[in-house]
Amino acid sequence: MKSLKAKFKKNEVRYWSKSDERLLQAVEQNEPDKVTALIVKKGLCPTKLDAEGKSAFHLCASRGRLDCLEVIISHGADVSVTDGAGFSALHLAAKNSQHECLKRLLQVKISDTVSDPDHAKKKCCQI
Repeated sequence: MKSLKAKFKKNEVRYWSKSDERLLQAVEQNEPDKVTALIVKKGLCPTKLDAEGKSAFHLCASRGRLDCLEVIISHGADVSVTDGAGFSALHLAAKNSQHECLKRLLQVKISDTVSDPDHAKKKCCQI
């Protein structure tokens, strides 16, 4: 059974600002330069969830915004993070037939797995 602290942390909603909303709009309009500027200048977290449980990162994957996705990945986003419904960006790209985003996310996941120093020590069933 999950601890009470873990349960509250999962449901915690961080403050959502106008800048966070602008980041979502930049992704929606497929403006990678604006996405870059907002992440760099405003220090925004593209995996931050809004009240509906969506993030700019997940929106990229579900809408096929490959250029914006590249920007977010290049700024160190954790590609395994899930949205409010429990879907990863990989799930959303597959669900919405966004093949290029799916391919890119798989490349990132594979490179993360290969660069994991503990990966080589484990047997197949332990992974």
